[in-house]
Amino acid sequence: MGKWLPGISRRSQARTRNRVSVLGARMGGGPCPEFRTELRERLVSAAEQDALTGAAGPDGLPVGRAAPLRSRPRLSPQLLSLSLAATMALAGLATYRSMPGDTLYPLKRAAESTLFHLSADDAERADRSFDYAETRAREVEELLGATQRENRLIKETLQAMEDTTRSAVTSLTQVRRHDAKDEVKSTRKLKRFVQKQRNQIEGMLPKMDVEEQRRAHGYLNYIEGLEPPE
Repeated sequence: MGKWLPGISRRSQARTRNRVSVLGARMGGGPCPEFRTELRERLVSAAEQDALTGAAGPDGLPVGRAAPLRSRPRLSPQLLSLSLAATMALAGLATYRSMPGDTLYPLKRAAESTLFHLSADDAERADRSFDYAETRAREVEELLGATQRENRLIKETLQAMEDTTRSAVTSLTQVRRHDAKDEVKSTRKLKRFVQKQRNQIEGMLPKMDVEEQRRAHGYLNYIEGLEPPE
């Protein structure tokens, strides 16, 4: 004490200590109850405020809050777009290759119908119908070569082939009526179609049963009548 306050004598220092001791005794040796209550309320209020505002503690994390969980890495929008495009492409390919009886086959036929109705004119509708008729012929050929023969599907596909061919001929007739200049072009297109269908159907006849052959011969007679004379 003497070292810190060199201008005060030891007697004065002793007198000062006695006065402080007496004053402390009179005050009860500690803070009053009111002071303690107010101090406790302030500390509690400060802690609650820190928890609400996210005050940082010594470790850099908000006081009173658990450490946030690390979020899982997210795929970039570009990667998601590529994945979606690849999925759609695979689904489209599977639909295009589907056969009668497959789950995706009705979707294939629905897509064909939609494209047909979205065609710009009769010429485009005729082209699409000829393509679909050739597709039905290929499907009949694959069904006949399948290990498990399904006669019902073969008959239904033969009927669909004939219906599609009739639709193509109707559209082609409309083209001829509207523009006589397309007469030669339409005739050549029809001739190529008839020749291709005839060769393909005739090659399948040995694999068909009696009912299927009857349907196939009826179709052949129909397209033979479409071919213009030489």
